[in-house]
Amino acid sequence: MKEKKKIRFIANPRSGANRRRNLPQLIADNLDHDLFDHELCYTERAGHAIELAKEGVELGCDLVVACGGDGSVNEISSQLIGTETVLGVLPAGSGNGFAGHLGLGRDVAKAIRHLNDGIPITIDTCTLNGQHFVNLAGVGFDGAVAKHLHDSPVRGFWAYFKYTLEEAFRYESQRFAIQVDGVKIERSCFLVEVANAPIYGYGFSIVPKANFTDGKLEVLLIKKAPKWRYVLESWRFLNRTFHKSALAECYTCKEVVIAPTRPIGAHMDGEGFLLEGEARFGIHPASLRVLVPRVYAEVLGGARNNPTPIVYPTTGGL
Repeated sequence: MKEKKKIRFIANPRSGANRRRNLPQLIADNLDHDLFDHELCYTERAGHAIELAKEGVELGCDLVVACGGDGSVNEISSQLIGTETVLGVLPAGSGNGFAGHLGLGRDVAKAIRHLNDGIPITIDTCTLNGQHFVNLAGVGFDGAVAKHLHDSPVRGFWAYFKYTLEEAFRYESQRFAIQVDGVKIERSCFLVEVANAPIYGYGFSIVPKANFTDGKLEVLLIKKAPKWRYVLESWRFLNRTFHKSALAECYTCKEVVIAPTRPIGAHMDGEGFLLEGEARFGIHPASLRVLVPRVYAEVLGGARNNPTPIVYPTTGGL
């Protein structure tokens, strides 16, 4: 008889999404128990997900599953980088940008079923001042919004919308000294985004060219402009054309250094913080194994060996 694989699910019991769903029952109903032995671990404090993920690797788990949003994915994936343990994702957070790019949508039960026949692919990871991230990071306007969310007891789409509107009226662009693979430029920017993958939370795409299997970073600058210009260009988030805006300036590289003129809001995989000093970004090719739905495995994982452009399926979670 074939030996069962071991899965460790890691969830925050205080997460609104996890409170609303009966996660143990969803796992019981949708996981193939002939293939897997599993355990569900709940975090007890800030940073506990990191400890539980590291322990999962040490115990020889084949799969460690982040049951949450991009922040949970960030913490848990940081301990799986460079190991044979595969990252799984259940979209139980607010924005779920990374899960969306993996084709998982927002249906947790369906995402659990994808664990039964999913395919592991190997993706790149990135660092910001030595801290790992897997999706996007940035400084400026979106970092200021993310920091408000981080400091707020309220999360979810309407909180995100509220803080975006508030920050839109008061945020002022600032000047940055930027090095892209050693080439120095200076710009007054609304924001600077560094991307490994293309999708923010809630399906918004700001750097659609980003590909987490090409060994490169995509950098997008949104230049200083009257605020009404940003409003007029906001529709581009929905059809993945923001990089074509006259306000955008794009680079492909392996290293980026961003030096703001003063402390500024920043985010890493959607988690906001105050950046004091410069931000150094690097890429770490083929460093993390991630489980994706079978229908998306070739699309998402094939770029490393197939230089043809990615063409997404017309069905599923994307």
